[in-house]
Amino acid sequence: MSSNWHLMDSGYAIDTENGNDFAIEVHRNQLKQFGGDVNNPGFHQFVATRLQMHDLCPKGWTVQPCVEDGSCLQQTSRSVTVFGRCTP
Repeated sequence: MSSNWHLMDSGYAIDTENGNDFAIEVHRNQLKQFGGDVNNPGFHQFVATRLQMHDLCPKGWTVQPCVEDGSCLQQTSRSVTVFGRCTP
């Protein structure tokens, strides 16, 4: 799930270490469908659906607090990485 090929083929890649905290890298073209805004409800639904497809976060998810102030929102010319946490 966390490869450049998956990002190119599917528009996203997910990386998790403990099954609770995760990073999702989303291709910029995919993010454009949501107005380029990671706080867009459509984007949150997109992420929730992808997490559930991979048996992650069955009760939902929320962004890490550092995403709100932008301190841990990673951006490249091709993608944006958002850090999240599964809802308990």
